[in-house]
Amino acid sequence: MDKYAGIIIDQAHPSIDRVFHYSIPEDMKDILTIGHRVSVPFGRYNRHIDGYVVRIDDTVDIPLSKIKSIKEILDNRPALLPKHISLIQWMVDRYHCMTIEAIKCFVPIGLRINMRKQKERYVHLASRANVDEQIERIERRSKYMADILRFLKRKDGTNIDIIQEATSAPASSFKNLERRGWIKIDSIEKYRKPEGSNNASDRPIPKLTGEQQRVVGTIIEDMKKNVYSPFILHGVTGSGKTEVYIRIVEESIKRGQEAIVLVPEISLTPQTVRRFIRRFGNLVAIMHSRLSDGERYDQWRRIKNGDASIVVGARSAIFAPFQNIGVIIIDESHDDSYKSDISPRYHTIEIAKRRCEMDNSALILGTATPPIDEYYRALQGEYTLLELTRRVDGSTPPNVEIVDMRDELIRGNRSMFSKALYEGVHETLGQNKQAILFLNRRGYANFISCRECGWVAECNRCAVSLTFHASDRTLKCHYCGLQYPYPRVCPKCHSQYIKQFGVGTQRLEKELARFFPNARIARMDMDTTSRKGSHERILTMFGDGEYDILLGTQMISKGLDFPNVTLVGVITADSSLNLPEYTSPERTFQLITQVGGRAGRGVEPGRVIVQTYQPEHYAIEYAAKNDYRAFFDHEINIRRQFHYPPFTAIVKLSMSGEDEKRLVTGAKDLETWLNHKIDKDPVLKRGLVHIGAYPAPIARINKRYRWQIIMRIIDKKDYLNAYHALIDMLLKCYNTHNENISIDFRPTSLL
Repeated sequence: MDKYAGIIIDQAHPSIDRVFHYSIPEDMKDILTIGHRVSVPFGRYNRHIDGYVVRIDDTVDIPLSKIKSIKEILDNRPALLPKHISLIQWMVDRYHCMTIEAIKCFVPIGLRINMRKQKERYVHLASRANVDEQIERIERRSKYMADILRFLKRKDGTNIDIIQEATSAPASSFKNLERRGWIKIDSIEKYRKPEGSNNASDRPIPKLTGEQQRVVGTIIEDMKKNVYSPFILHGVTGSGKTEVYIRIVEESIKRGQEAIVLVPEISLTPQTVRRFIRRFGNLVAIMHSRLSDGERYDQWRRIKNGDASIVVGARSAIFAPFQNIGVIIIDESHDDSYKSDISPRYHTIEIAKRRCEMDNSALILGTATPPIDEYYRALQGEYTLLELTRRVDGSTPPNVEIVDMRDELIRGNRSMFSKALYEGVHETLGQNKQAILFLNRRGYANFISCRECGWVAECNRCAVSLTFHASDRTLKCHYCGLQYPYPRVCPKCHSQYIKQFGVGTQRLEKELARFFPNARIARMDMDTTSRKGSHERILTMFGDGEYDILLGTQMISKGLDFPNVTLVGVITADSSLNLPEYTSPERTFQLITQVGGRAGRGVEPGRVIVQTYQPEHYAIEYAAKNDYRAFFDHEINIRRQFHYPPFTAIVKLSMSGEDEKRLVTGAKDLETWLNHKIDKDPVLKRGLVHIGAYPAPIARINKRYRWQIIMRIIDKKDYLNAYHALIDMLLKCYNTHNENISIDFRPTSLL
């Protein structure tokens, strides 16, 4: 009986985002399965192109004469599992992406470009019985060949590179010996090892506290039921959440299942990986964006081949090719980096929920500052809420001191350091302790301006001010990446009174060096960590005591554990408060709480100094008290009053184009089209809270103007389904327009 393969073509274009049927040749019928990657003739000229088999059908609804045949199966094993196909279709429906975009989340680029596998060659003697005779026979003819045989007599089965280094023998000598039948050369596949993946030294397993034992016991009991079990683990900083994760992963492995452990920042990966490797050794695979294509491909193959049953990594690790997941753990689950900002615009928590539902496994969202919407759902019974209220060593949380920088200005202090912070750093260094200083931006200064006429240096491509970088005296756009020379005079009024305003990490580093000339300072931001391995190098050196002060941006605000850090300083606590986002108070609370939690994790008590111009703001007040529940109660009332998530769902339609007038017209027309469709449908109309078309807060990026249509809808299944159908209809109608349009359900940012 003939069968036909339904194939998704490996090209991202809306016009071919559908299943194409191909006949299966006789010699492939017993081999080809759903998930295989294949080569097929495509288009008018039958150009060979890759594709993925997503279904196999007995019949097709097109003439058989038009059906082409699969040319080749590209891999021995399917690249996708059947359950992955189901998840891919769910992503297409949920995120309004093309099918191939969802597929590529599961398949590493190394497989798609047929990357060569690394191999090591080992040399063996064919026989040890007559090796002395062989050496004597060949010595006169070739010293190198004799030296190879002598080496193998001592160390048979050695890597060919080691033998070459010891004997200086050329490749031809090995070939001649192999041709004579005196040696054998075996090629063994070798996985590329990411930095930080080597086994660490054994350490004693810590004893669980009473709170940790209760949490672990509760989760394991639910895991034994083999049902989907979602948890929020709300644990104060230093409460031992990672050890809880390790015990749960241990249980999953005992049950013959796999585990995914996610962290938000690449900078956290080395520390987390080391802890898991100490306990689980080579069972751990690593996946994050700083891996090379080859390393990522090899880690994917280790998981696929069953050589690793635990993956630790950043957002992309949620797509690890596991078949039987026991637990997915999302550490620092409040972090915005878990949301993808390119298509498919998925949120890692949503993908994790779906995978856990499919495998009847446990989901753990761990954080000291749970996302407002997820915590609300926990109180509504959608999660089991577990809490760790005390630090594992019994120490008290660090003392938090709020400094009103307005008072500092009145006293004549115009530096970046309040008197309290200056004295705190001085005292910390005097005690041979370490300090962390947090600043929520990078560069030397926020912007440069002319004091004569008020001109501000802006990017020619984007509607944003440029940031001054002192290291090379350039102005850089942090949106499109363009660089500009520092102006000698104002281009508007030709004045020479050009000045830098604001605070950046480079400027802060320079000021620190001036105030504390003997201090060893490490700066950690996007500029200093652009090279591979730089995160781990800086953190390792700081952990080893080679630096006294760690200065950085958000990447140092969470998850790091350095017992010798007794002081944390927050330079500008209000910077995130002033963003035009409804989540600004939540992000400010999270940042202060998280970065403050880096202090006092050892024997010595910790101290946190928060500098702010808005000390009376509730987010800063509650963060200083480390009172999450009071902050949540305050914030949830505001969101209920103004109809923000979790009481509504936000849909953001982003449009961009080089022609501003046409873009504005298109956005207004699209708003009218949406209103017309909503008015005609009772379900859509009942579900709508608000709709409007506006210029994006950042109105231009990379020469493209930006507009947004924001819809807030009631967060209930019937209304959500209706609006998903409306968006599908919109995309079909909008394919002919030149402006780019992207759809984001539940965006984390409205900028």
